[in-house]
Order: sequence, then C-alpha cells, then structure tokens
Amino acid sequence: MQYNAKVDILRVVKTSDGAGGWTEVENVLHNDLPCRIVWSKGFEKVQFTKDTHYCDAKLFCRVIDVTTNDRATYDSKTYEIVDVSNPDNKDKRLVISLKLIG
Repeated sequence: MQYNAKVDILRVVKTSDGAGGWTEVENVLHNDLPCRIVWSKGFEKVQFTKDTHYCDAKLFCRVIDVTTNDRATYDSKTYEIVDVSNPDNKDKRLVISLKLIG
C-alpha cells in the first residue's frame, strides 16, 4: 500500500487546571506518521456494538500505539479517532476511522 499523506497522532491527557477543575492537554504521540487517507463521500455510519458513529475518513497506516481516546491532525484540522481495527489480526496495518471535530 502506498502512503499519500502524513498525520500527527495526539494523546489526550486530562490534568488539573490549578483551579480545582480539569483540562485536556494534547501531546504528540506520533509525528508525521506516513499513512493513506480515504475520504468518505458524505457521512458513513460506523457501528460498534450499540454505538453508532459518523466517519469522515479512514486512515491506513502501520501498526502503532493508538486508541479511540487519541486524536489525529491533518491539514490543520483535528479529527476524533472513533475506531481502530487491525484487519484479520495480522499486525500488518491499522484501519483508523476519523471524525472531524468542530
């Protein structure tokens, strides 16, 4: 598979804001990760057990440490990671479903 883009994967961590509340801090987990992005036409529904999410794109990349609590940035836009799958559990590549935040 030929990779046509590079994204940053951000790990979101909740920390105390000093006023007794919580704030989110984004730390770069993977910088310029080579990947292939396939954009959805319109909205694609992705269903996991009882939850349904809308997917704006699918990102294909090598196997990395990433979860649905992380975010991805590409072309100055931030995306929520709504699903991470490892097709056939062969540890050759990941398929990451993305939803635009905002």
